[in-house]
Amino acid sequence: MNVLLLSMPDSFEHMPTVGIRMPNGALTSLAGNVDPHHRIAVADLILVQRRVRETVERLLKELNPDMVGLSVMTFQRKTAKKIIDLVRSLRPGIRVTVGGYDPSMAVDAYTDNSAGVVDFIVRGEGEITFRELLRAHESTGDYEHIAGLSYRKGGQFYHNPDRTVNRLEGEEIGLPNRDARVLRGYTLLGRPVDVIETSRGCTFDCSFCSIIEMRGRNFYTYTFDRVLADIRDACAHGARAIFIVDDNITLNVRRFEALCRAIIEAGLNKIDYTVQAMTSAIANHGDTLAPLMRQAGSRYVFLGIENIL
Repeated sequence: MNVLLLSMPDSFEHMPTVGIRMPNGALTSLAGNVDPHHRIAVADLILVQRRVRETVERLLKELNPDMVGLSVMTFQRKTAKKIIDLVRSLRPGIRVTVGGYDPSMAVDAYTDNSAGVVDFIVRGEGEITFRELLRAHESTGDYEHIAGLSYRKGGQFYHNPDRTVNRLEGEEIGLPNRDARVLRGYTLLGRPVDVIETSRGCTFDCSFCSIIEMRGRNFYTYTFDRVLADIRDACAHGARAIFIVDDNITLNVRRFEALCRAIIEAGLNKIDYTVQAMTSAIANHGDTLAPLMRQAGSRYVFLGIENIL
């Protein structure tokens, strides 16, 4: 199958595209975990904010996809609907799949025509669900056994049971496929940037956070060998800055310290790293953790303010 995966062009208010244009790591992870005979293209529309329509039109013509997938956050829902309507107008028979935080947590918004006509909703982690969706679509057209999937059949939506979050053990989830990207120009403050992840989840219950609503309170980690391989691959694709997108990398401070040492020992500390962290972890371990982070190449920390006290 030919598959086109799109991330939305809308950017966060605190991340203006003049300084920050980062890729959607989920889409390259999806691309890296489908069966190899599929032709997957990933387009981050944040790179073409002034040329969204013409870019989508061009990609549909050049790639001739059988399916279009959209990664959507809540503030991007209106834009997603417009893009779905555009895709439908150009290719009426194409299959449309949505995933990400908004479709996962607000399924009802996608089961009628208010957010565009979609065929499939991938809820929660998508790598295995999307792989199984493509397999079923190619063969039997039977989707009822795929955990984490909602699908339209006969004008009605059916919702399969949730998929258990992956423990990130072994090789079930492979490395991202960065070669699938068809647009270029990711930057962070002027430096070519990419994203990696070393863990998923958090065990805290901050009221403002959608992570635990999406996946529950848990914390699972990749091996350091896999993390270092991911960093090397990002560098091989031109990255000179890396945003580590872990939900809470300082949840296990000892592990994070060990990761910093592994990065230093591997000689991968010439890159600028940015992480997301809890203020409490930095405050309680700053004397030892901060110098180690700096030695490993960390330059910026997005702090989650758990409590104003």
